Amino acid sequence: MKTALLLLFLAAIGHAQECSDDLLLQKDKEGPAVEFSHSVYYEWPSFDGWYNNPAHPEWGGADMPMERKAPPAYPDGVYEIAGQDRPNVLLISNLTQNGFTGRGSASRTAFFIFFGQQVVEEMLDAQSQGCIPEYENMKIPVCHTLYDPDCRGDRIIPFIRSRYDFRTGYAPNNPRMQLNEITPWMDGGLMYGPVKAWTDAIRNLNGVGAGELAAINIETGEPADYTTPISLMAPSVNTIGLPFANPPSPLLNYLRPVNRFWTIGNPRGNENPFLNTMGVLWFRMHQYWARKLYLYACENSIDLHEWNDEFIFNRARQFTIATYQHIVYTEWFPMFLPGKLEQVNKEINEGFNLGIANLSSLPPYKYTPGYSLYFGRSGYNPAINPQIAHVFQSAAMRFGHTMVTPGIWRREQTGSSTSCVFGPTVGRNLTVDGNIVELENVFLGDNYDTVGESFMKVPSVFGLGDDPIQDPINNEYVERVLNSTMAPNYASYTNDKKYYAIRTCNSYWLPQEYISETNVDAFYLGMASQATEREDFIITPDLRGKVFGPLDYTRRDLMAINMQRGRDHGLPDFNTARVAYGLEPIESFEGLNPMYGIDSDVTANIENARDVHNNNITKCDVWSCGLLETTERGPGTLFSEILYDQFMRIRHGDRFWYENYEENKLFTEEEYNSIANLTISKILVLISNIGEDDISPTPFSFNDDTVCPQPFQLSEFYMDDCAALNNRDYYEDIGSYWTFPLIWAIVFLYIAIVILVLFLMAAYNQSRRNAILSAGRSSRAKKIEGDDVTDVEGNVLAAWELRAGLNNETRLVSIKFGPGKKMTLYSGDTVLRQVDLRYQSQLAIQRPFDNNNFFVVKIPNEYDIIIRCNTPVDRTVFVEKLEGFLNDIGVGHVIEEPQKKVMLSAVYTKRDRQRLLENFFKSVFHEGSQVGTQGLIGETRKDILECELTRAEFADAMSLKENSLFIEQMFQLIDQDGNGFISFREFLDMIVIFSNGSPEDKLKLMFDMYDVDHSGHLDRGEFKKMLKAMMELVNASVSPDQMDNLINSMFTTAGFQNKQELTLEDFNVLLRDHKQELSNAHLNVSGFDVPEVEVPKKEGGGEEGGEAVPSRYRQRETAPARARRTIIRAYGRTTKGDPRSKGASTTLEASGPVADIPTTQRTYTKTKLGRYIAAYFRYTENYKLHIFYLSMFFLITAGIFVERAYYYSIEREHGGLRRIAGFGVTITRGAASGMMWTYSILLLTMARNFITYLRETIFNYYVPFDAYISFHKIIAVTALFFTLMHCIGHGINFYHISTQTQGDLTCLFREVYRRSHYLPSFLYWLFLTMTGFSAFCVTLITIVMFVFATQYARRYTFQAFWFTHHWYVIFYILTFLHGSGRLVQDPLFGNFFLGPGIIFAIDQIISVSRKKAEISVVRADILPSQVIGIYFKRPSSFEYKAGQWVRISSGALNPGEFHPFTLSSAPNEENLSLHIRAVGPWTYNFRELYNPANLRGQPFPKIFLDGPYGEGHQDWNRFEVAILVGGGIGVTPFASILKELVHRFNIGARVQCKKVYFIWVTRTQHQFEWFTETIKEVEEADTKGLVEIHIFITQFFDKFDLRTTMLYICERHFQRLSGRSLFTGLRSVTHFGRPNFKAFFDNLQEEHLLLPKIGVFSCGPPGMTSGVEEACAATNRFEGPAFHHHYENF
Repeated sequence: MKTALLLLFLAAIGHAQECSDDLLLQKDKEGPAVEFSHSVYYEWPSFDGWYNNPAHPEWGGADMPMERKAPPAYPDGVYEIAGQDRPNVLLISNLTQNGFTGRGSASRTAFFIFFGQQVVEEMLDAQSQGCIPEYENMKIPVCHTLYDPDCRGDRIIPFIRSRYDFRTGYAPNNPRMQLNEITPWMDGGLMYGPVKAWTDAIRNLNGVGAGELAAINIETGEPADYTTPISLMAPSVNTIGLPFANPPSPLLNYLRPVNRFWTIGNPRGNENPFLNTMGVLWFRMHQYWARKLYLYACENSIDLHEWNDEFIFNRARQFTIATYQHIVYTEWFPMFLPGKLEQVNKEINEGFNLGIANLSSLPPYKYTPGYSLYFGRSGYNPAINPQIAHVFQSAAMRFGHTMVTPGIWRREQTGSSTSCVFGPTVGRNLTVDGNIVELENVFLGDNYDTVGESFMKVPSVFGLGDDPIQDPINNEYVERVLNSTMAPNYASYTNDKKYYAIRTCNSYWLPQEYISETNVDAFYLGMASQATEREDFIITPDLRGKVFGPLDYTRRDLMAINMQRGRDHGLPDFNTARVAYGLEPIESFEGLNPMYGIDSDVTANIENARDVHNNNITKCDVWSCGLLETTERGPGTLFSEILYDQFMRIRHGDRFWYENYEENKLFTEEEYNSIANLTISKILVLISNIGEDDISPTPFSFNDDTVCPQPFQLSEFYMDDCAALNNRDYYEDIGSYWTFPLIWAIVFLYIAIVILVLFLMAAYNQSRRNAILSAGRSSRAKKIEGDDVTDVEGNVLAAWELRAGLNNETRLVSIKFGPGKKMTLYSGDTVLRQVDLRYQSQLAIQRPFDNNNFFVVKIPNEYDIIIRCNTPVDRTVFVEKLEGFLNDIGVGHVIEEPQKKVMLSAVYTKRDRQRLLENFFKSVFHEGSQVGTQGLIGETRKDILECELTRAEFADAMSLKENSLFIEQMFQLIDQDGNGFISFREFLDMIVIFSNGSPEDKLKLMFDMYDVDHSGHLDRGEFKKMLKAMMELVNASVSPDQMDNLINSMFTTAGFQNKQELTLEDFNVLLRDHKQELSNAHLNVSGFDVPEVEVPKKEGGGEEGGEAVPSRYRQRETAPARARRTIIRAYGRTTKGDPRSKGASTTLEASGPVADIPTTQRTYTKTKLGRYIAAYFRYTENYKLHIFYLSMFFLITAGIFVERAYYYSIEREHGGLRRIAGFGVTITRGAASGMMWTYSILLLTMARNFITYLRETIFNYYVPFDAYISFHKIIAVTALFFTLMHCIGHGINFYHISTQTQGDLTCLFREVYRRSHYLPSFLYWLFLTMTGFSAFCVTLITIVMFVFATQYARRYTFQAFWFTHHWYVIFYILTFLHGSGRLVQDPLFGNFFLGPGIIFAIDQIISVSRKKAEISVVRADILPSQVIGIYFKRPSSFEYKAGQWVRISSGALNPGEFHPFTLSSAPNEENLSLHIRAVGPWTYNFRELYNPANLRGQPFPKIFLDGPYGEGHQDWNRFEVAILVGGGIGVTPFASILKELVHRFNIGARVQCKKVYFIWVTRTQHQFEWFTETIKEVEEADTKGLVEIHIFITQFFDKFDLRTTMLYICERHFQRLSGRSLFTGLRSVTHFGRPNFKAFFDNLQEEHLLLPKIGVFSCGPPGMTSGVEEACAATNRFEGPAFHHHYENF
């Protein structure tokens, strides 16, 4: 490994191993010879400025707070922006710094001023906006020429406060401190970058050139090598995407990729081409020193393994930095601050007699008072902090703005100081990205031929002086050059070079485009020949008003920004700053400048400043008043003090300063002298193709020695106009305007599609289920009888029936006539309607005369048939066939031909008929109960009285088939006039009997029904026929022997054993013991209750023939109430023939409770409010654990939500996101934490093994583990609520984010990287960030999971539910990825997920290890009602309790698809068993797969088992009294429990329960015959009467329906005879109809009044379990034992 790394290192520096002959020959311009030290031991300065000062390593470090030399002026003393009582900054700028350009400096060149810009950027960068963005926008004065031309008065220029140290700004003793993001040292940051990573990125590490920076040939664009002359080198292109500052060019108004720039060190070095050329200058200077060092090593045979690439690079860096320090401090700075330097040097000469000759030069390094440590001995002073002062950054250093020119001349190199060629100033176009950008000058227009005349007019406007260069009036030189320098037909375009002068305002962020037109030499020459603007208070419009800005505001006022930035940094007023720097305050504006009253321009400008400040100089900013001090020599006194102090602190605080070579040992004296002998002029000659005669020896100075001075001073009037201000709406311009609503529409459409897919899958599964369940059955479809209506070819005609059914639908039907007098409407094999015409005498057939496709058949006492035929011919055939049929059966008819509209408006539909029937029955019952019908019927009373029921309508009302014997007999009995219909009066007579009639009346009615021959006698055959008719109604069946025994028993009991027929009197005697039931008997009509009647009372308040009425029923009990209560007696326990009841009476009604439990009278709360209060306390008592844990859950959830909401509203206010998106961020962050919490603990409710284990511990007494599924649903719904809140909130947040500037977004989302030219739209945030894309995907998954987790989906598309619910793995992965994007905060989901995730993972490992074991099936029984009983081997380690459940899958089906089923075996049994009903595709396939008949001797396929898992049913023995309620296949857990009871009875084990009530609710007694064996075993083993069993057969009618009453009487007789049920063969009581749980629980509550609680366990369909729950809740309103309900649904 070490060898490989060494080879890689040697390959990287391989170019340094041998000296290149080509490079030795290519010596460029050598410059002075230097004798370099051979040492390789140097301390390299750090790149971030740290550890320059060992005592204070942070001094001078990058990204450190700036120095505050003047006291802060924050109004609150902490951070509020200063100057709130000062004038508007734009107003100050417009009134005091505005004016025409074109007045040149007498001493300084443009080269000086743009060199100064890169000096500032070498030591200072505080331009980054604060994060959070804090806007202190600058209000635009009304009717501002540039920014408010239409005088709206409501415009602003955006201004964002600077970055600051977050450790500051908390108290007056710790005010806000802004940051300097680079080092203040002159350490080469603008050559090498702000950090080492940047340096490494721009170095040449590809083996070409020793210690050099990466370069290209500026002429060819190809990578440079050691043969490329330095003068042709340029930095390499930024293909790697270094993060240079990259605002939009105002000329283009769009963002461009950052890879167009050159890789210089200064991140802001591409702001304009002038600054960019300075970067090239120092880039080439590094290459110069690197090559010089390399050549020296080669020439002097120095070991290149020691002087390798890394050494040469760092040594060249030291020389380049030293050269830069030397040029800045010996040439540039003295030109910048001549007045102050003269003052200091005079003081030094006077005080120390040093004899400094050049007073404008920099004070000697070792002799600088106040800065040199040991005067005359050491210039380095470790006690000096070099950090940039706020007042320097925000005011003084900006003094250079006053000298910036509106443009730059480019001069062509001629090699002669007398041949000077400059480019034109107007009439050019610029090519950018292949597009031509047209530039123009409105002032000059197209009259370039007369440009001289135009130019002559300007000086009088400007009021220019007499300088012949500045004033073109009568100046032959200027006139001579005007046309040649300004005309567009300028001839000097040699070699495709375009030497146009460049307008500053149009050059922003287009450096390479302008440089590539010529070369960098043209810029150096042009700037060295051009004077800066005069040192005054006038600022060029290219800065004051038209400096660059962001896309939303492309032009801004830099002078206003200067003042606003000073206020942002807390700068005090002008005089306070003067005092801080030891200067006397100035009392008035007139004392600011000595030229006040002498120079009219100065005087006018100071007076403007006085006016705008209301003559209050204490309100004057440091920048504005400091600028007013300016003289032609440069900065005024305050700025001079600030500038001098800052530059001296940087020089004397730098341990690595080049003049400190004697102490830092970075250079030998000869090396130092070689640096000190360099000048900027010499450097330009060394690194370019500029000759010594082409440039002045002092390029910073504009004087008589200037080579090729400018043709004239450039002014905005003679250059291209600045591109106009543009604004941008980020939301609309980058595409979010339509994508935002589109994405939301897609999401909602997706939800609709998922729901639609659910319903389609459910429909498909239903059809598949029906097909599966009907597979293998013989077709029992009956052929529809009758004659079809056919056409001439024998084809059955079909037509459309309109307004059919209760929904007035349209359906395709065919018609059959016959057999007999029946007319049938059908579709396919389905009969839609059958009309019985036996009792009809005449019909009406209507054929509209204006439509040949319609006809209507009107039938008395029935609704109409409305037919629309396909063709007129079809109608003719239908009507003719109908007429023929009516004639054949002897039913008359009439033909009517009304208008179609009239006909359709008068039709009588099924809906109309249904409405009439409803009123019919209401009226009958009100009449029957002697309640008037006035007001109930209204206008329809006559129609109701005339209404007659057909046989079909009567059968439908009785919920029976029309052809049943009961309907036949009852209809004939009621239809007294024999007209085939039941009239209102006939039906009322029957109802009166059942409402008010005595038992004798009802018995007579039954007698007459089956006395078919009206002989007044019922023989045994007719009596038997009556009973069989009753049983036929409910599909009940008994054997003939049972029926005969029953009849014989009944006859014998009544003393009629010798009679063969009964009279009405005998019939009454036969049923005399059942008058109580008969008195309550009624006839149920679908949808209507029996009217209530008064209850006959016995003395003492008891009901006649009955037991005491509970106190809460007294004084309000009517007949139905008594009927409902009688069910308590009806559910009484029979003991006949039961060996458990010794000495019990043989009378059923007399049998008492089986268990000897003392009873007492209940007390009841009388008031309704009291009952509700009692119910509340009882509910709280029953569910106290549930309430506690739910309360804890919601409190914790609320706490998590509130904590995050508070954090992002208050504590993270500095994060800034809330300020953009409002309190939507507060909500979404709180919701996000709520989601993390809920989705994490959701895993705990899925850890079934963990829950089952804890159920067996003491925790089961304190945690309601049985409710884990309900808790799972509650948590899931809560999570869904937070998800909706989070998604909707972030949708709104994304809208706000999509409207923000690029800079704000970069600041707010620092973890999200994107190229600087990319404007993030809504789609970007949603699809191109990890956070957004994962959120979108997880949202889609969540929608699917929750839609398919609904009860409907689980019932009809279980496989889809099972499949989609297993997406939770993807869900949690995406949730982790969602947080990993760190868009808003660090990932927190893992904090919530870790604990539940580990528990769930262990739980799943247990299940997986268990599910992998194959288990053999030993037996399978195919049982009725699509049930299969499957028995399989019990694993040796499988321990379970009765009532628990397992999950199984079949290897022959989908091995990974597990389905839950309750064990029907008992823990003591050797094998495990399940009873599974085929209700869907999987269960049906399972039943068919394990059907022994289908296996044909093959072994049963193996199954996989997962479990057992606990549930509430296993806790049945924790209660003294337990009620077990099973519905349908829901008896399986109770099969296991009852088997365990049998086992305990047999072994004599103790049973904690004192009483167990088992209620089995089943449709028929045949449905689960397999279970009756278990019940028989219980009955045989239960010798102590512990278990009491009740069976309810729901296919029977209501307990008090007349039909059921007769069956019940038979059941009682049969049980009296045999001790077993007539229908089930069990000793258990059999009931008909659905149980009234409320009444039953009332009775049990009274019976066990002293118990604290009763356990109720139910399993079955939701309707049944909810009924049990409601009954428990209702019973718990009263005092007595509390009913605790545990239930499971299937």
